[in-house]
Amino acid sequence: MRALVSFILLIIGSLLIGITIDDSLIGNSVIKAIAALCMIGFFKMVPRKKDSLS
Repeated sequence: MRALVSFILLIIGSLLIGITIDDSLIGNSVIKAIAALCMIGFFKMVPRKKDSLS
């Protein structure tokens, strides 16, 4: 379930990175900030391998 949610965050973040609002610096900044938060959420939630040494 965690992998699915992280994948959805990745997809949403990727779509929002590509969106540009014409003649709106504040709108573009808000959209890019939301996309960055989605990407950060993906990297924090993505399942990682456990090291066998630790």
